[in-house]
Amino acid sequence: MQHLTSKTPAKCAVCGDTESSPGTFPMVIGVGRVCMNCGMAKVRCEVCGSDVKRLTSSKFQGRILCLNDHMKEVEKYKQHILKTFDEELEPASLIFDKARKEGPEGYTLLAVRRARNSTHVWEAEYEKTEIFLMRCS
Repeated sequence: MQHLTSKTPAKCAVCGDTESSPGTFPMVIGVGRVCMNCGMAKVRCEVCGSDVKRLTSSKFQGRILCLNDHMKEVEKYKQHILKTFDEELEPASLIFDKARKEGPEGYTLLAVRRARNSTHVWEAEYEKTEIFLMRCS
């Protein structure tokens, strides 16, 4: 959900009501501006099946998603991913093996390094494999 003001009164993307003053209808990602009645209506997430308010949902690639599933879907399109590991919980040698073997699917490991300003946290950086191969060819 985003609150962006517009100069002219918006229409609800669901029911068509016009807002009384510009900027009172919140924006729902992939849907548009919605009135509070439509925003408070329950919708079903098409991934996990949970019922959520339309205001706390999004429409991504034609599917209604709850915030958790929206974040997972958006993550699929990220070019770089950082995973962190704590040396206080597992030894560095195990962290290196884990970073190499248990990376996200479709990503290539670029580096394993100490996290900024840390003495015990490591981070593994991954890049989407297609992009990595394009850069390296």
